[in-house]
Amino acid sequence: MSLIAGVLPAAVLIAGVLALAWLGFASRKLGWSRFLVSVVVSCLLTGLLYLLAEMVFHWWNASLPRLLYLFCALAILGVQLALPQVTTSGTRVHRRAAGVVAALVVVLALACTVNIAYAQYPTLASLFSPPSPEDDPLPLPSAPRSDLPAASEQNWTPPPDMPSQGKVYRQQIPGPVSGYASNPALIYLPPAYLADPGAVNLPVLVLIHGQPGAPADWLISGGLTEMMNSFAARHQGLAPVVVMPDLSNAGNSNWPLCMDTTVSNSATYLAKDLPAWVQQELGAGTAGPQQWAVGGYSFGGTCAVQLAANYPQVYPTFLDIAGENEPTVASGHEDLLEIYFDGNEDSFREQNAVDRFKAARYPDTAGIIVVGRDDKVYAPEGRTVYDAARAAGADVQLQQLPGGHSWQVWKAGLQQNLDWVCTRLGILEP
Repeated sequence: MSLIAGVLPAAVLIAGVLALAWLGFASRKLGWSRFLVSVVVSCLLTGLLYLLAEMVFHWWNASLPRLLYLFCALAILGVQLALPQVTTSGTRVHRRAAGVVAALVVVLALACTVNIAYAQYPTLASLFSPPSPEDDPLPLPSAPRSDLPAASEQNWTPPPDMPSQGKVYRQQIPGPVSGYASNPALIYLPPAYLADPGAVNLPVLVLIHGQPGAPADWLISGGLTEMMNSFAARHQGLAPVVVMPDLSNAGNSNWPLCMDTTVSNSATYLAKDLPAWVQQELGAGTAGPQQWAVGGYSFGGTCAVQLAANYPQVYPTFLDIAGENEPTVASGHEDLLEIYFDGNEDSFREQNAVDRFKAARYPDTAGIIVVGRDDKVYAPEGRTVYDAARAAGADVQLQQLPGGHSWQVWKAGLQQNLDWVCTRLGILEP
């Protein structure tokens, strides 16, 4: 059952309106002056929330939809109106219970509107029973070989007992060259890989999550398993091996920037350690860079462009969904330089994607840059990346999808371009 459209969210919002109306009616004995004080306090607290979220801490690195602040103010008002119902001595038990329930319903309606705005939990199942990766050992090929042709629809015939679904596994990917510390990655293996005998030398799609976020967001909010299984069902069980690494640097308070910095060598990890491990352990992506693509949303989209610009020989195909025009931190560019580059602007510019595009040519690179139509912050930055990559000779497209900085755009940005990615990776015929 959908949590972002249809009957359930509509019912929750209607219940929230009715609960707030009842609280207002039940509080009439307090007088208009008390009610107006509650309204003023709600506005002040909402203004404080705005300052903290967007001026001080930059919690989401993007402006929150303005409508959400209105709903926040209404929820705060509802809680204030409920307090006299609960705390006034002599109030009957059933009225106290009704006040608590009404306040909870108003807060639930607020949570519903936030979820509608970001589509973080698209269904009841994603909220209460999120997809869980397998903890079983990865099914590894017996002898990875780089001389085998890349798997494609033209050279693969599935066995009769091939599984109908792919699986997601949890796996630690070491960083022997980079020294990068990482939480476990998630790895999707398509039905063709899990077949016996399985398809050999499948291509690889590296998908990077946002900040805040984790690899599991691709499963919970992005519906990646269902998306890939649906693609595989249409193409003889074939789909890319999808690797979703941890980009929190094992929970570091200073997240890496998909650059090599004083904090961590995350670029080396993603461009050397991860591909080497995938090729050796999974026998995938061994036919050359044409079998490799990188993509991501928001923070992950910025990372995807960073890798495409700095390592075109590893990731000649990229998908940037609502990324920035350069890595940022909430406290500003000067702090970024101090934290990651010892204050050296040149060191930053040497790895920054837009600057790399200005300094070199990229005739073999292709990418799609997706922006949300209502994303006032990231959409202009995406166009800057598009202009720079195009001027550098890359074969790039700029797409605008309905929605803001949310999973409405991020999920569709991958889903609608999956055929293009898989054509670049060689699974589908051009």
